[in-house]
Amino acid sequence: MENIIDKHIQRLVNDGEEVPAGIWQANELFKDEIMLVLFNADIKIDCPESIAHMRLKTKADWEWADEHFEERIGGVPTNPGESYKRWPYATFKEDDDFMDGKQFSHTYQERFWPKSVVYPFKGIRYEFGDLEDVIQQLINNPLTRQAYLPIFFPEDTGAVHKQRVPCTLGYQFWIHKGSLHMNYYIRSCDALRHFRNDIYLAMRLMYHMGTRVSHIKRLGYMNMYITNFHVFKNDLYALKKKETKINKP
Repeated sequence: MENIIDKHIQRLVNDGEEVPAGIWQANELFKDEIMLVLFNADIKIDCPESIAHMRLKTKADWEWADEHFEERIGGVPTNPGESYKRWPYATFKEDDDFMDGKQFSHTYQERFWPKSVVYPFKGIRYEFGDLEDVIQQLINNPLTRQAYLPIFFPEDTGAVHKQRVPCTLGYQFWIHKGSLHMNYYIRSCDALRHFRNDIYLAMRLMYHMGTRVSHIKRLGYMNMYITNFHVFKNDLYALKKKETKINKP
């Protein structure tokens, strides 16, 4: 796995196409910045069976990621939550905005648990599902082809609210011969701040599903599809420095 992750980062650094950043995370301050981009990166990774091996193989910022993952699966749609205060790449301190009750445009725990938000959520005809519904679907129908947890919601379509929208589109799970596999669809991924953590968090989700669904005997592979895998040119030095540090023998 380490080689697969390293290889894709190296491909991005060596072969990434220079592309204007445009609006990034709903912020026009980056519109004149240049990104190196790999389009439609397709990464297949065998998922380790233990959390310790996930940490070792991904070299993620796992102390922060573990805290954040517990927020994601905790059943409470917090916004802003607590883990954001310890995000390793934050450029802000705990400021008055969040002390005054302001919120992010979204959090992943809101998207995992939309039915738990204070006001009722309903689609065109039916109530929204959540992570627990996907788990129950796999328990009740281990051959299902429908076990999909969407993160990108209709309110994100067109970004008409002019705010940040989720990078992750969603996760599809399926069981084959006792192994759990997952397709992880993500529209945009920053190599410096998110790539390793995104892989680790997705694997943690697979592990969590494995603890809940008795039909799952082992973890299989994860297919990660990234439409836009990128790094800002101004971040190249920081990315190379980080990769050199974490890959030291």
